[in-house]
This record gives sequence, C-alpha cells and structure tokens, in this order.
Amino acid sequence: MKSTLLLVVLFFTQAISAQKLVQGIIKNTETNAPIEYVIVIANVSGKSTVTNSEGRFQINTTSKDDKLIFKHLDFFQKEIKIDSKNNLSIQMQPSSESLDEIVILNTSIKDEINKAIKTSQARFSKNIKLNTFYRELSYVNGAMHLYEDAEIDYYLQSVNKSNMIVKESRSVKFKNKEAKKFDSLSTVSYYWGDIKERILYEFEFRLIKNIISDKEYELYITSKKAGDGTELQILNFYPTDKAKRATLSGTMIYGAKDYLIREINVELHPKFLANSEFLPNNNGHWRKRSYYHRKTIYNLYNNKYSLTYMSYRVYGDSEVSNQLNQIGGFVELLVDSIDENPSKPNANDFYSDVKLTRLGKNYKTKYWQKFNMVPLTYKEEQMLKQINN
Repeated sequence: MKSTLLLVVLFFTQAISAQKLVQGIIKNTETNAPIEYVIVIANVSGKSTVTNSEGRFQINTTSKDDKLIFKHLDFFQKEIKIDSKNNLSIQMQPSSESLDEIVILNTSIKDEINKAIKTSQARFSKNIKLNTFYRELSYVNGAMHLYEDAEIDYYLQSVNKSNMIVKESRSVKFKNKEAKKFDSLSTVSYYWGDIKERILYEFEFRLIKNIISDKEYELYITSKKAGDGTELQILNFYPTDKAKRATLSGTMIYGAKDYLIREINVELHPKFLANSEFLPNNNGHWRKRSYYHRKTIYNLYNNKYSLTYMSYRVYGDSEVSNQLNQIGGFVELLVDSIDENPSKPNANDFYSDVKLTRLGKNYKTKYWQKFNMVPLTYKEEQMLKQINN
C-alpha cells in the first residue's frame, strides 16, 4: 500500500513539475503601447492564451515546449525561446495597414461570406474536446451582482452538437446594497443564456449569418496582409441609412486564399442606437442595449483550425412589470488547449444547467491561476483579487 501511494505521489509531482508558468507583457515597438489580443502559443503542445488590455499574458507550457509563438493580424509574427526566464518583455513590429481599395468580387458578397463560413466549418475537427476557462460577470444598477467562472471541457461531435463537463467552478453572489435591493424586489433572474450555447454560437458563425442575410446592412470587402504574410480579406458591415432595426457595425476577417475566418469584431454603431428596442427573451424581458462589444478569435496552427477566444460586453436597460433596471456585464471564454478524438466521456458527467449557480463554490484548486486574466477593467481586476484571496 505504501509503495502504491509513493508511486502516485511521484507521478503527481512529475506531472506538476512538467509544466512551466511563463508570464510576460507585449508592447508595440513604435509606440511602446501594450498590444491586446495577441495569441500566445506553446510550439509543441499547442496550448494557447491571449493578452489582455495591458498586453499581459500567462501560459502554462509543457516540458516538450521550447518556444512561444506570438500572433496578431496587425503585427509581424514573433518567436521566443523558452529558457530559465519566467517573465518576458516582448516587442512586436506593426505590419501593413488595410488597403483603401474595395475588393471587386466575381460573385455576390453574401455568396463570398457563405463560402468562408462553410470552408471554416469544414476545417473544424469533427470530434474534439476544448479545454477552456469560462467566466461571466453581471451588473445590476451599476453594482456587481453575480460572478461565475469555471474550467470547462466542451465536447464537440460536430459543428452543431456539443456537451460539456464542468471540472471546477465557483459562483459568487455579491451582497452590496444594490444587489440586495434588486434580489428583494425583482420578479426575474438575469442570466446570459445557455452556457453550452456559447460555444455553438461561435462554431456556427450565427451572428455573421444573420448580418449578411439582413437587408438593413451595407456590406463591402477590403484587403490587407497579416503579420505572418497571409493575404486577408475583410468584410465590413454597418446599418444602411434607412435602417429601422439594425444597430451593429464591425468586421469579419478571413483568408483570401484559404477562406478560413480569423476574427470577428462587432459593436453598436453610434448613429443607430435609437434602433435598439425592448424585445422579449428570458422570463419575458430583454435589454435595450446602450453598449455592445464582441470579439471572437480563431486560430490556425500546425494545420489545426479552431476557436481560441471569445468575449462580449453588453450594457443597457431591462423592463419587467414596469420595473426598470440598468443591467450588463461580460461573458468570456478562453481555449487553453484542444484534444482531438478524445476518449468517450461518461454521459452522466455532462452538465445540463444553463448557468453555473447551482454548483456554488465547486473547486479544490485555484484553477483560475492557470489562465490569463483577459481583458478586465481595473475595477473588475480589484474585485477578482478580493474573491481570489
């Protein structure tokens, strides 16, 4: 019995020592400004993260990894050897800017973008496990209301079918004055929708499909070259002058030759805020948006293509039974690593609730320390420090 226990302890110790935490900050060589949303990849394991608004990152590399690769569509790609240093200071050189000329296509823009969507979906592995860090924060009337995060394994058998296992998680309800007042008076519970749907939404490119099918959006395509030399094309969209419902503007960036989607960036168009309206949704309520910012990043590395990161922030008003509340917050998902053709999980382990609240503080380790804190406001970072202590 003692020898068996010793072997287990030795194995566990070796597994821990095989990982190395590398931290750093990435800045623009020309402006010295921090660079947000740089993809950081460990060269052998393929483990990845992205930088936050201060250009900071942290990543747990394996013993097989000897380099870190830094990718951003607006900067030249860079590689750094992993050595004894745990803290890195890295400079990246800006690449060429977008061209002003509109790309003339031999087909319609809708057909062009549908081709990019279908090509991208065809390149996704048919059976994968995404090892992810998920988190969300809700505000009610300017005060923090609910924070939840988790280490989640998403199992995707195809583009439109997924299950998930919540490995470790926590749900923290704030007890400030506004939170208590809302909980005592409100007839509804605000939440961000089905947590499992978060991943499917990005693999199905639902937002872009809706944009290109909506006649209230103007569409045009420009081009540029990425930092790694890849020729890119950029779908630009915004509401038409006479739009009565459309509110969004943004871009979708894809390869001009391989048609793989790299990024999606969306926000509310400032001239069309008046088009926001109250719509029924969860429990008969919906927010009238005053702020919306969404970013999704897909990565192609070693001929493997998948989702790397997604986040969105929403703020606005909600009205239920003549009760008006200012609500909002963020949702964020970071893909740490991907396993292709994973062993079949026990179906009884799948989590089916639409949110994490039921699990409470369901963790044994500080799993969140493995992941990069991307990208939070100063107030939110201070809040998380209090929760983490």
